[in-house]
Amino acid sequence: MRVVLADDHHIVREGLRLIIDSDPDIQIVGEARDVAELLALLEEVETDILLLDIRMPGLSGLDALENLRERHRTLKVIILTMYDDPSYVRRAVELGASAYLLKSVDREELLRAIHAVREGKSYIQGELSGPLIARMADPHAGHVGDLTLEEIQMLEMLADGVDNRRLAAQLGLSEAAVKARLRAVYSTLGVSRRSEAVAIALRLGLIT
Repeated sequence: MRVVLADDHHIVREGLRLIIDSDPDIQIVGEARDVAELLALLEEVETDILLLDIRMPGLSGLDALENLRERHRTLKVIILTMYDDPSYVRRAVELGASAYLLKSVDREELLRAIHAVREGKSYIQGELSGPLIARMADPHAGHVGDLTLEEIQMLEMLADGVDNRRLAAQLGLSEAAVKARLRAVYSTLGVSRRSEAVAIALRLGLIT
């Protein structure tokens, strides 16, 4: 099977290559450091499976999933990331990912997941499945998966007491844009003020 690696850290791609090259049934046909490079690469090489990180420069892996769902419908995607938040798992699956693994995964489980996905199966790393099920049972579970990485970052900054002016400066936005985005976050979480948004985000484990 033909695999592409998408991760902005060279050492991560190098480690993945060492593991995957040990399986004679898998061939790495390309590597990408960001989403733009990935999309260009996928137009050039025939690929069965994509190993995709969530956090990369520019567009995120979740942004890439939305694009891939339209342009590469047969491509199977395995998310491989350091983020163990169940809301990310849920959102990735909603966007079409076949598997979700943490970068702490061992060699055997990584290869097992790749083969399972190739066979048309879904795969979520064992240590993530329990928290994911608990999150889906929460009354807010239908909403938190719609938050973007930037919106979760904003919630983290709110929890640290950052005001709108500093939020605008740190995010490179106008204060009016910050207020609009915060209203969207509040709406997603079903709250009306920042203290409630922070409380729910902390309870659900979106922020720490």
